[in-house]
Amino acid sequence: MNVSKLSIILLAAAGFVASCTQSPSPNVVNTTANTTRPPAATPAGTTATTGETAMAKEIYAANCMICHKDTGRGGKITLGGKTINPDDLTADKFKTMTDEKMMGYVTNGIEDEGMPAFKDKLTPDQIKSVIGHVRTLQN
Repeated sequence: MNVSKLSIILLAAAGFVASCTQSPSPNVVNTTANTTRPPAATPAGTTATTGETAMAKEIYAANCMICHKDTGRGGKITLGGKTINPDDLTADKFKTMTDEKMMGYVTNGIEDEGMPAFKDKLTPDQIKSVIGHVRTLQN
């Protein structure tokens, strides 16, 4: 019985390794390679890696998208029984805003406008990456 279990586990592991090492089929179309937006810039001014860009999108989706939508354009929503009108992050007001000022808004929030503070939820590096993602939405 133990030999058959071991055989099944080894066969499954071999199949997993084989499937992970195969090159993609020539008939598969890569839809992510032809983006028109440049990658987000990191605070040091270098280009963000694909992993950093994906991480920034995930953080934005989990924390910002409920109010600012996937496009960053915001609009009226009711959240927790309160109707708010989140800002359009693609507006000129935010395009010309410094990263430092935007970082202050995300870190400390804007209580009168319904913007929560994220200083206890996100690290400064995560906030910087989200701002980088917002910059890509502004293009």
